[in-house]
Amino acid sequence: MDKAKDLLKSEKNDNNQRELGYKEMDRDEELKRKLEEDELKRIFAAGKSTAQDKLSNPTLNPSEMTKAPMTEEEIDALIAADETIPLNARKLDEEFAEFEVRVAKSLGEENDGPPRNKMFDVMSGPEVYNPNVDPATAVNWPGAKEGTRTDVQLAKELEEALKQARFAAAVLLNMREEESDSDVRYFVGEKEISTERVALLQKCVKEAVKAGIIEDPNIRLAERSRLQMLIDELTSQPEDRLEEIAMNYKDLLLSDNFIDLVRERLYAMAQRDLLARQENKEHLLKDAHARERAIMMNLVQIAQGLIKETQALGAELEVSMLEIIRSICEVAMDPSHTTEEETATALTDAVRDMRPLLDDAFVAYLKYAIAEEEAKLERQGVVDDPEYNRWLFILRIIQEGVYAELSHGVKRYIDHIGYVLRMKTKAERRDLLAKLIDVMPTMDVRPFVKVVNNIVSSLGTSVRGDFSDGILLGEMTNKLLQLQRDVEELLPPERVNEMSRDADNWAAKQRERLLERQKMTRQRLRSARETSSIDPDKVIASGEYDRFD
Repeated sequence: MDKAKDLLKSEKNDNNQRELGYKEMDRDEELKRKLEEDELKRIFAAGKSTAQDKLSNPTLNPSEMTKAPMTEEEIDALIAADETIPLNARKLDEEFAEFEVRVAKSLGEENDGPPRNKMFDVMSGPEVYNPNVDPATAVNWPGAKEGTRTDVQLAKELEEALKQARFAAAVLLNMREEESDSDVRYFVGEKEISTERVALLQKCVKEAVKAGIIEDPNIRLAERSRLQMLIDELTSQPEDRLEEIAMNYKDLLLSDNFIDLVRERLYAMAQRDLLARQENKEHLLKDAHARERAIMMNLVQIAQGLIKETQALGAELEVSMLEIIRSICEVAMDPSHTTEEETATALTDAVRDMRPLLDDAFVAYLKYAIAEEEAKLERQGVVDDPEYNRWLFILRIIQEGVYAELSHGVKRYIDHIGYVLRMKTKAERRDLLAKLIDVMPTMDVRPFVKVVNNIVSSLGTSVRGDFSDGILLGEMTNKLLQLQRDVEELLPPERVNEMSRDADNWAAKQRERLLERQKMTRQRLRSARETSSIDPDKVIASGEYDRFD
């Protein structure tokens, strides 16, 4: 409840004292407090209504997961009817549809060279960020592709780390190896690079990739090679085995790089055709290119199907998350709680009772749901309009409350990390960290490593503009990267396994109990929703049941 009030006041200040459903009649503090409580209950009521509406939308029945695969028409109807499907997933699906048309077109259908139609220009880059673009094509949402946003500000240390990481990655991508009898030499162009410098470049890229500051450049190279291998394999196999073989490459077909890799191959194919025409040798490439184009068209169609299956499964998984949100809203708006203290106590008890369900999946869902809702409102230009942002407000309140509840379990790890980061020199920070690790209880080893990795990975979130305190965190970039490096050296996997052996045995037993508690909690939430409209007094008065006092 305190978090909700803080957000309500913050929202009021951000909107230049905009009215949030009530008007202050006078300066009486008691009246203001009452009005705030009433407004929060109305907001939670709106949140419950929204969650209920989302739950009532058609979703995939779990029992149907064991049945025969759904038809294309059924999947399309499911996706169209379910508003919980993320917009960016639909956008990706549309891009696949565009490629299906583009790949299927023959170069001979055009006058010369690649198509000039902008819609199918394989070399067209991402849209440039503009806050006033059409809502259907706006790109300024959390998680947007790199290069499509210009509103991201980075701290000096983080900006410098990003430049160095990109430079190191570019050097490694363009570097070639030359082996001799005695050693290996490295070159970029005609310039030789020492082995020590190569090791430093690799270390820089590795740390930046782990922190999420840059994407792993080796992934794109590996996926390009796998796509070439897949096309070569499909070329040598009969057409009726295409889907069977492609299903072994699901991760490639669902990769973020898949569309760009297809673009590369289309462009390379067009360039080869142009050169062949100039030399009057296009007949030599005609059959091979037609076969490759047909293969890529089929791969795009298979990727479309995989996207739709993922969307349907995601909509079903979202139901359990919405159940938790609806239940929290129901407690907060309960009219039987007449005072703020009663409501706060009831909310605290409810959240603690649901503690088994507040796992990493639910925390990730809250971040995803907030990003999606904020992006939708941003594209419509109503992100600050209280008539439209109630659901976003509810998600933020619940996120703050969940974070507050979960923070109790990680506070001591945060304290340890804070003590380390306060030290002035690298040697002091490492020595203090080593002493803390040496006396660390067996139960704290793995959680401590996880908290460190989560904090450092927030640097990558800041680079993408998705972290609200990115400037503050970015000012500690060098200290955080050193912390991650020292933890890896002081706590290698074998030492982690040794120190946390007793905790792992205990955790295995607790995991079984947790799964059972999750099952019971979900069943209780489902039963409460199904019986929420039943009045016990009316049922007893009807004579269907005997009452015992």
